[in-house]
Amino acid sequence: MKNIRLTLPIKIPYPVLRQLLETKLIGMEIGTNERKRGQISRLGLQVSPLPEYDIILGLRVGLVRKVLWTEEVPLYLHAVLAFDPESGRLSVGAFKIDFETKNVVLDKALAFLANRIYYRKVLDKASVNLNEMIASKMAILNEKLQSGISSSQGMVFNGNMENISITRIEPGQEYIVVYARFKGGAEVTLQNLPDMDFIW
Repeated sequence: MKNIRLTLPIKIPYPVLRQLLETKLIGMEIGTNERKRGQISRLGLQVSPLPEYDIILGLRVGLVRKVLWTEEVPLYLHAVLAFDPESGRLSVGAFKIDFETKNVVLDKALAFLANRIYYRKVLDKASVNLNEMIASKMAILNEKLQSGISSSQGMVFNGNMENISITRIEPGQEYIVVYARFKGGAEVTLQNLPDMDFIW
């Protein structure tokens, strides 16, 4: 079995990242300990239409006015993605707050929520460790490689991955491309020859 070092692009669709962020952010309250006046109820994630930003995180925020919850209002965070290869942490760097409502009363309430300190906390909580995400799948991959992964062309791949690390990311229109570096051993067994048309 030969040692290999291989870098492969892995596509992570935005809906997959959205599902992960939902576990982190849904129900999170916005404000200070003394004045919690907003709560995240829903979110969306897609590429930002603004060229200077990578993604847009759309939040549905319920506002508190006295003792009642008002209608949910949309709030958008345009953000630049930042990646640290040493830790594997995908986080948000620069960001811009944007919200839309035609209700003057709600505009005043949103002015309270349009505090960058609050959303810095939201975005910090939304950070993801990609190395941990990929490493969690390594045991499954090694189990399959140990028993052998067969291809339709009659080849069987065997091996063992010792390490998987993320080297860089590239945000796209429908997904984020994560470049994963695989280190380990692998071999290929040819079980049968593919069909060939010989010309005599």
